[in-house]
Amino acid sequence: MTDKVIVGSRKSKLAMAQTKLVIASLKELFPTTQFEIKNVITEGDRNQQASLAKIGGKGVFVKEIEEELKNCTIDFAVHSLKDVMPVLPDELTLGAFPKRVSPFDCLVSRQKITSLNSLPHGARIGTNSLRRQGQLLNLRPDLKIIPIRGNIDTRLKKIDTENLTGVILAEAGLERLNIDLSDYHKLSLKDSIIPAVGQGCLAIECRKADEKVLKMLSQINDSESTQCIHIEREFMRELGGSCNFPIGGHAYLQDQQIVFDGLIASPNGEHLIKEVAVPANKPGVGKMVADQLLAKDNFGIIEGD
Repeated sequence: MTDKVIVGSRKSKLAMAQTKLVIASLKELFPTTQFEIKNVITEGDRNQQASLAKIGGKGVFVKEIEEELKNCTIDFAVHSLKDVMPVLPDELTLGAFPKRVSPFDCLVSRQKITSLNSLPHGARIGTNSLRRQGQLLNLRPDLKIIPIRGNIDTRLKKIDTENLTGVILAEAGLERLNIDLSDYHKLSLKDSIIPAVGQGCLAIECRKADEKVLKMLSQINDSESTQCIHIEREFMRELGGSCNFPIGGHAYLQDQQIVFDGLIASPNGEHLIKEVAVPANKPGVGKMVADQLLAKDNFGIIEGD
């Protein structure tokens, strides 16, 4: 096995925490291997002001890292899977999906909020996600969505600096960073908002031809998470998934069978279409749900994408 492995990672607190979690798992299995982290600055890190849709979608967090992989300056990279585009460069692959943590979103507020319905009329909610925006406005058209970006600490501070009622965050990031929310109230949106494809899951990207690294990564791959992720990513590929319109997709195990929830919506929340597939553990179910949503899209939600 390789004696030294170079791991690519963004410099953000969350990216580094996730990378270190993966390395810790691998060190237990390969104690004689040396792992070195190489930080890579991506376009998404450089441009913290513009919306993701304007600067190229979620791929802005991985393109530079993928160039390092193609140039063989790193051996693998750890991503939040929801940042990874549905189609990879030809020479790269996703070598492992460690066990998924919570895929759900939550509302974090200074106020005690018991449900979305208990939010004050016209409440100002911070999020830069069209997916979250479209679903929130579908449920509460009166809400004021305030675009915010930045790391978790930055977004929490904006509750005060931007006079926000609350911000929407991924539960996975809060868990992996062990964020102290003792001065806040947290409301799970598990039953209100369908997650982003891949949310809560890490993806480890490497070169297709690197058999040694692929063999190493296979030891930390979680089969249940992998099965669900393949359905979600097939769904996103069929829809041409990006940040240009709201897409939600979540596959999960329930009563010994996989269920898949798929959604498309308009950013203003006026139009929202959902489909549920049960059981979803048959080949092509991601494509099937995408086709069903496309057939029902009489509002032009995905027009021009």
